[in-house]
This record gives sequence, structure tokens and C-alpha cells, in this order.
Amino acid sequence: MNWLKLQPNTLSAVLFSLRTTIASLVALAIAFWMEMGSPQWAAMTVWIVAQNSRGMSLSKGRWRIAGTLLGMVGGISLIAVAPQHPWIFFVLLAGWVGWCTGMACMLENFRGYAMVLAGYTGAIIAVGASEHPDQVFYIAMARGSYILLGVVCEMVAGMVTVPGADRVARTDLQQRMAALLSQTAAALALILRQDEKGVAEMTRILGSLQGFNDQLEFIRIDSRHAGEEADQAYVTLERVSFVLARGVGVRSRLASAPHIPARLAAGLERVAGELDGIAALLRQDTAHVMAGLGQLETMLQENHDELERCLSRDDEDALQQGIVGVGVEIMLIDFRSAVESHYAGLRKLPALKRHRIKRQADGRLATINAIRAAVAILIGAFVWEVTAWSYGGAYMSLLSVVCARFAIMNNMILISKYFFYGAVCSVLASIIPVFLVMPITSDYAVFAIPVAVLMFLGGLALRIPALAGVAASYVNFFPWVLTLDNQARVDEVTWFNQSLALLLALWSGVQVFRTVLPFSVTQAWAQLRRQLVKEIQKLKEPLRGRAQTQRLWTNETTLRMEQIIRFAGQIPQDEVDSMIRGTLAVMTVGRNLLTLRDLVALGRLPPSALAAGEHMVRDIIHLTEQGQESSPMTVEEFTQEQAHLETVFHGSRGLSRRRDLAAGIGCLRIIRFEYQTSRTFFLRGYGAAAGQVLGAG
Repeated sequence: MNWLKLQPNTLSAVLFSLRTTIASLVALAIAFWMEMGSPQWAAMTVWIVAQNSRGMSLSKGRWRIAGTLLGMVGGISLIAVAPQHPWIFFVLLAGWVGWCTGMACMLENFRGYAMVLAGYTGAIIAVGASEHPDQVFYIAMARGSYILLGVVCEMVAGMVTVPGADRVARTDLQQRMAALLSQTAAALALILRQDEKGVAEMTRILGSLQGFNDQLEFIRIDSRHAGEEADQAYVTLERVSFVLARGVGVRSRLASAPHIPARLAAGLERVAGELDGIAALLRQDTAHVMAGLGQLETMLQENHDELERCLSRDDEDALQQGIVGVGVEIMLIDFRSAVESHYAGLRKLPALKRHRIKRQADGRLATINAIRAAVAILIGAFVWEVTAWSYGGAYMSLLSVVCARFAIMNNMILISKYFFYGAVCSVLASIIPVFLVMPITSDYAVFAIPVAVLMFLGGLALRIPALAGVAASYVNFFPWVLTLDNQARVDEVTWFNQSLALLLALWSGVQVFRTVLPFSVTQAWAQLRRQLVKEIQKLKEPLRGRAQTQRLWTNETTLRMEQIIRFAGQIPQDEVDSMIRGTLAVMTVGRNLLTLRDLVALGRLPPSALAAGEHMVRDIIHLTEQGQESSPMTVEEFTQEQAHLETVFHGSRGLSRRRDLAAGIGCLRIIRFEYQTSRTFFLRGYGAAAGQVLGAG
């Protein structure tokens, strides 16, 4: 108990476990009262649906119902197509489970879970009706009734035991958005001070944006009437990702500058100090957010005035100050835009357009998981056919559950091992009610006491990160191994066979996922590197006129950063650091090339600037594709182009023209800097791409 007191969310864990245990026992009691054939499914559903927040539970419950309905249609259809042809049926069943798990990998949040559920629900119905095809409709209706009962009980428990959840969700959203913007301001201040901790902080924030974006769907459900705040939060997250991309560009501008004039250094320190002040304001209430916006406006005006003063001069220091100052001004404008969208959300102003950081589907992973699931079903069918085991149907049903669940997990090998351990724990825990309580009484209240204690302990373990994988399997399968029935008591042989079917299904699933196109962190890491190389190679497409916006480019590389952060701790830190630097380089190079293209298209920059940028990007692409540059841009050529643009800058009198030229010179310097500092990463990208080709051959 002393150890539990050390946990920051102990009370939350206790309340979650208590309400979910009560909901599952109520669902089980109703299933008994309604004389359902397999009442344990109702209790299992409660634990499967239960989530950390009411919004997540409601969302998962809704998609679980949708997945169940689709699974009912699939199960009935499988029986209708091949009622008397076992191996045609098994092949179709494998195809159904494989297709559903593959589709699950392509969808976000609980929409993917709905496809998982459709896969194994259809399998459970079809396998259950394989010996009595004429009963398939009634089996499907019974299965749907269990799911609906469990979902309703969990939803009601959430609404009754979590009063004021909408207010709590809105407060939590406001606090999380304020913290995000405050951390962003602090990271930008570190960048302006040329502190490398700023890059690490920006990387951490970028890696967290996708997860936060996914959570907004549940916060929106939980907060009921806070749709405007959620919509504005989507906009804010996207703008924050853009601000951080600007910050990386400013870091590169400063690092690539020949020297930092004293006036520029003093100005950067002033802006950094003001950002620290704004960071402190944004952590507070709405009134302070308004004050922060006002301070940001003042800072922008001061920076704009200083930029105009330096651009009007013709000395070299003025040019260096202008190049950095333009980047800082754009960064601050974007940051103001992010704070404005947050403030609009606080005032419940509707968003003109909802933006989302969209997660890209991994078609390769979806295909691999579909193949794994289909192979597992076929192997299970073969075992059932050869052994003629009377519990073979239960084994097949559980195998479909296991494979479908594994398919949507990030590290399915590690999680599958934990799931097996959790199932073993559920079997051992079931000994108490099955052998000590149920033989001596048929009173539900007496039976519920030890079951409640065992479920409650599993619920607590769910909220401990180190035990979450084992606990999820334990609470899901514990009702199953109790082998509850309205018309009979479980005996030793039945319990043994039920437990054996569960453990064998989990063991089979683990072995299939270990041996059929096995997952490994090293391979996943190499695949991530290949994806980054493909991102770089996409820069060929804008050169052919393909429409590409900086927003989409930043969005794609933000998703890659989330994947990198996910592997932290499983890959050597130097590898993680290299990948982070490479990802930031990809994001920065692409964004600045797109800026050059836009400035030239608008006639605000000489075409030679875009030609120089394209030349350097082609060098990077050749490096990733061939391991060497093809007629690379020399230092002399780059210096010559810089000198040409500087001459045009000093020969121009308009401040707007000078500003555009300073921006263009800065873009070229950034591309050159990222190319030189990340050359090793791009060369290793060539090695990964070559390895992929050899493996395919």
C-alpha cells in the first residue's frame, strides 16, 4: 500500500477499477437474469470497453457496437456461402479475419478497433454455427446482445460515477493547450539563445502532437458542448507544429551565419526573454492569455521596426541581421496565430476550418498483419481438423480474437508475450471461484465477492504502465475461464479444456507473429528510415509542378517524429539522435525549398535562387538513391550564388524587395547547412534503401 501511495494517480486508478468491476458484475447479473447462454461475454465486454475517460469509453463503445454489427453480417455470410464445405469455409474465414485486421491497421483510434472486433466477432459467430448452420442467426443475435449489454452497463457506470465529466474534460483541455503553448514559447527562447536543449525540447513536443491530436476526439465527446474548443484545438496543434518547424529553420539560420552581429545578439536575447515571460503568462487563466497576446503583438511590432531599420542599411551586418530577423519574425507571426486559435477556443468562437494532423496509413504493415492473421486461422483450422478436439471451436474463436488484437499493437511481439502471461494469471485466479466458491453455493452475491476482488486487482494493475499489458489480458479473459452457464455448473474437465483452449490460442498467436514475417524493432527502425528517404525523394515532385504545401510537408514529418519517439529506449540513443537530426533536416530542407519555389513563382526572387536550391536538393536525392552526388554543387558555386543575391539585395531600395531577398538567402543557407550536417544520415538512407532492394530480390 505504501508503494501505491507513491503513484500520482492512485485515487483515479481505484475509482476506475471500482466502477468497472461494479459495471461488469451488474452486466453479468443481468445476463444471468435474462438466461443468456454465455453470460461471461457481457462481463468481458465491460472490461474491453472500459477506458481512462468517459469520452474514450463512449467512443470505444460506439465503435464496438458498429464492429459487432459488421461482424454479425460477416459471420452469417460465411455460413451462408459455405455451410457444408469445411475447407472452403476455413479459407474464407481466414480471408475475413485477415482483411479485417489489415483494414484495422489503416484506420485511426477506435475505428481500427471496430474492424478488429468485426473480424473476430464474425469468426466467433461462424465457428459457433459451423455445426448448426441453421442456428447462425440466433447465435449472431445472442452475440450482439452480450456486446450491447456490456457496452450499456459500462457507459451508464461512467456517466453515474464520473459527475461533471464535461467540465473536467474542458478544464483538462484548456490546461493541456496552455501547457503546450507555454512549452513551445520556452523552446523557442532556447533556440534564440542557441541552446541545444531547445532542439531536444522541440523534438519532444513534435513527437507528442499526434497523440494529443488523437485524444481530442475523446475530449470532444466527453465535453459535450465544447465543440468549438476542440475544433480550435485541432487548429492550434497544427499551427504549433508549423511554429516548431520555423524554430528549426531559425536554428539553422543562426548556425549557418558567418557571424552574429552584436546588435543581433542583443535583439535575440531580448526576444528570448520576452518569450519566457509569455510562457509564464500562457500557463495561467484566460485573462493572462489575453495579456500574453498583447505582449506578443508588442514584441512583433518591435521586431518589425528593428527589421525595417536593419534592412534599410547597406552594411554586411545589416544583411546578416535581416536574414535572421526575417526568420524570427515569421516564427513569431506563426506563434501568435497559434495563441490566437487557443484564445478563440477559450471564447468558444467557431473555427473557420478544422485542420487535423492526419496519421498516414502504413499499407505494408497492414498487409503483413493480414497475412499473419490469415495464416494463424488456417493453422488453427488444421489443428482442429486433425485432432477433432471437442473444444476446437473455442480454440478457433479465441485464436481469431488474439490475432486480431495483436495486429493493431505497436510492438506485437512484446505485447503478445504479456498477453500470454496475463492469460496464465487469469487461469490461476479462476481457481478460487471455480473450485472453492461455486461448488458450495449458487448464490450470486456470494460468488460475486471473490470475483469482485480479483477483478478489482486487475483493474488497478491496468493503471500501472509496467503491468498494463498483462493486466489487459487478465481482465479480458478472466470471465471467460470461469465458464459460467445458466443451466449447469462448471466441472474440472470443462474448466481444464476452456483454460487449455485459451492458453493454446494465445501461444499459437504468439508463435505465428514470431515466425510469419516477424516483427523486430531493428526492421521497423530501418523501415522508418526508408520512409524518411522517400519523403526526401518526394521533393522531385514539386520540381515537376506537383502542388505541395508547407503545411502538408510539416504534417508528414511531424508524424515521423512521433514514430521515432515511440522507439526511444528500444534503440541505442545515438541511433535515435541521428534519426531525430535527419528528420528535422528532411522537414527543414523541404519546407525551405517550397518557400523558394513560392517566392520565385510570385516574381519576388530571382530564378537563379530556386535553381541553386533545386541543385542542392538533387544532390541530397542522389545521395539517398545512389550513395553519391551527381555533379554536386561546389562551395564556389554556392558562394557565387550567395554573392549574386547579396549584390541584388544591396542594389534594391524597396524594403519589401530586400525582405524577400533576405528570406531567399536564408533559405539557401538553411538547405546548405542541413545538407552538410546531415550528410551521414542521407548516406545511411542509401544503405537502407539498397538493403530493401536486395531483400526484395
